[in-house]
Amino acid sequence: MQGRDLVVRLRPVLAPLILLALVVACGSTGDDGDDDGPGPDDPIELEPSMVRLTVPLGSTVTQGYTVYSTSMRGVRTDITAQCALSLDATFGTVAASVVTVLPHGGETLVRASCGARTATSQLIVDLGGRIIIGPNTPANAPDLFVIATPAVDPLREPRIEYPFDRAVTPVNMPALEPQWTAAGNDLFHIILTSEHASIDVYTTSLEAPLGEPDWAAISYTAAGGDLRITVEGLAQASPSTKYASAPVDLVVSRDAIDRTAIYYWASSQGSIMSQTFGAVTPATQVRDQCTSCHSLSRTGTRLGYSRCVGNNCSNLFAGFLKYDRNTQTWVEQVNADGATIRGSYSTFAPVGNPFPTDDQALAIVSMQTGNLQLYDPDTGQVVPSNLPAVSTHGPGMPRSGLMADWSPDGASVVYASTPNAGQWIDLNGGAIARLDYTYSGGTHTFGEPQFLVTGPITLPNGSYTNFFFPSYSGDGTLIVFNGARATWRNFTDARAAGQRLFLSDAAGTWSTDLTKMNGGDVDVDITWPHWAPGATSDYQWVVFASQRDYGHKLTTANTSPSCIANGVRQCKQIWIGAISKATLAATPGVDPSAPPMWLPGQNYQTNNISPYWTADIPIN
Repeated sequence: MQGRDLVVRLRPVLAPLILLALVVACGSTGDDGDDDGPGPDDPIELEPSMVRLTVPLGSTVTQGYTVYSTSMRGVRTDITAQCALSLDATFGTVAASVVTVLPHGGETLVRASCGARTATSQLIVDLGGRIIIGPNTPANAPDLFVIATPAVDPLREPRIEYPFDRAVTPVNMPALEPQWTAAGNDLFHIILTSEHASIDVYTTSLEAPLGEPDWAAISYTAAGGDLRITVEGLAQASPSTKYASAPVDLVVSRDAIDRTAIYYWASSQGSIMSQTFGAVTPATQVRDQCTSCHSLSRTGTRLGYSRCVGNNCSNLFAGFLKYDRNTQTWVEQVNADGATIRGSYSTFAPVGNPFPTDDQALAIVSMQTGNLQLYDPDTGQVVPSNLPAVSTHGPGMPRSGLMADWSPDGASVVYASTPNAGQWIDLNGGAIARLDYTYSGGTHTFGEPQFLVTGPITLPNGSYTNFFFPSYSGDGTLIVFNGARATWRNFTDARAAGQRLFLSDAAGTWSTDLTKMNGGDVDVDITWPHWAPGATSDYQWVVFASQRDYGHKLTTANTSPSCIANGVRQCKQIWIGAISKATLAATPGVDPSAPPMWLPGQNYQTNNISPYWTADIPIN
């Protein structure tokens, strides 16, 4: 009886335990009672979790993906059909579960979105490719370089002439054309490498003009880093040995410059030309008839110029053009041939100060009398102000005031001030000065000059005592300007005064020589600096003219005879230089520049000077 009683007493306890076991075996609340099906809160995975692909230039590669949901019991279910895949459009496109990867090297993420749940997969793309340039380049050129033995001989090693080592290029600069010396070779292998690119180019030429689509793929792949360029050469008559150049590193900025225009004076043609940044088509003529010394408003809708009248260049007169958006043409508001404004360099007040729209405007002109004068550029009438008087003030007054540039906010004007009365085009002893500007009650008032840069500045190639051509940066924080060791201009040798670029902050608390942008301690006749408009992340960009060699395509030995005049010995060209924002922030007063890039699209057999970089037209 005792045993029976024990069994009976245990039954009520065992029954609930058995029921609990059955409940657990049948499922959990997290699986909605179904172990084999995916729940809405189950984690998901995108597979493969990491992919590394090589995409050839001009081609694409596809990669398939699968999305899995994993239940609490570890059951994996393919739910790809319930999800949407996406990735950065610069890297590729998606159709269902397949990604088509474009020729754009770098790293990105492929993302799966399944309702509120997401998963990612790392995608690493390497850009590869082989380019053969020129009809005389043998088809087996790649094989010849593979089997050739590397050798060292300074006389046989090509030297890269362009681009310059450590030059900085905007990512959307038109296609690069590397140039190099032959060094006794007649077949060349150009190797372009970055973290995610390896491109091989073969040619018998001494330059490699890369096509626009290929260059865009290469530059956007290298953006934010360096693109290393190396040239190997061999002689086809004895191809068993090859010789390599020293490498050149081109820094590719992440900055993509807006669609803007550079207006410059093709002085050997006597015309003002316009070249839209990024275009490689021939520049457009804006004004001919020996028009020179021009300026552009920051909106790109007004243009000031000066011109020799009656074939007498001692009688320069100023004129003004305005862009008509309706007809998309430049309209001459004030024709210099009327000989009413005997002046030269000009600048425009920005829209917003003092006038709210571009329907009204103000311009400042450097007058033949050696001072600055305020004008209405639509009528050619003098606008009353105290500017003619204060622009001659300063030590040793009366001084000369010329080459003004109005600040982007309209609150000040920076200009060249010299102790020599009557200077209005050429100058010596120039200092960089600033006038504050206010407009109240219909009165235009300019403050007394504040001298920002007076010199001398001593460099390894001499003492710089003449400063001129100041230009405000687009944000108004910096001033780039020219410096020279003597009078500008020298009609016997334009390089003799050593014109080069300097930089200061807008308050004049520091200044520095732009040594890297100037090409070191050399004299290559650098003049007319101005800034690119628009916002950029890594650099500010300067445009200027120089008698610097453009590889071997333009040197003193092969320059056009039309450029040899007034002391110029080779065609001056337009160059673009980078100013590092990071260096400016970390060490103000230390050279923040880099070696420059040649502006593609310009005619390198014309003398191209006085570049103004402004908004393109028409403006939306």
